[in-house]
Amino acid sequence: MQLNIAKLHTLKGFSFAEVCIAIVVCVVFGAATFQTNQRLLVALKSQKETTAASMMLQERMEKFRGFSYSNIADKTYVNTNVVQVKTTSEAALGNLSETITVSGYMNTGGTIGNYPSDGRTANKWVRNLTYPNGNQTDTNTSLATDNDLLKVDILLTWTSANGRSRTRDLAAVFGKGNIGP
Repeated sequence: MQLNIAKLHTLKGFSFAEVCIAIVVCVVFGAATFQTNQRLLVALKSQKETTAASMMLQERMEKFRGFSYSNIADKTYVNTNVVQVKTTSEAALGNLSETITVSGYMNTGGTIGNYPSDGRTANKWVRNLTYPNGNQTDTNTSLATDNDLLKVDILLTWTSANGRSRTRDLAAVFGKGNIGP
């Protein structure tokens, strides 16, 4: 029996260069997967923040809908029952700034005017990290007597998960005869 030495040396395998290329391909795939996962997590957090902001706006507006017309125009009542009360959904919003403005929308003469274009002041509060219980920046004690309609604007500004500044707002108009407690 004769042994063929040429056949023994024809066994095939991977070269060192092929193994190195395979490792590089695996590393690139792993890095791409990690980056995709990071982007997905940021997108999910951003969506969570947007949902929390929408819920916060709805919670605030429902509070106003339950007030009588004179209570909406009363700066002390709004400050105590809305501005100083935290909502259940605001915890997800980083560096939150909330601006609530109650202004005259239609005066008793039937003229539609809106703060600040009509030159009159409104009741306006800003609540943020500096003023966690709110800070009233504008005051008008005659909103209820000077206007038949009041406009409530709520503006939220926060810093998103990716460091971007985001805003969301909601407005509603309330008239005399608004049913409240």
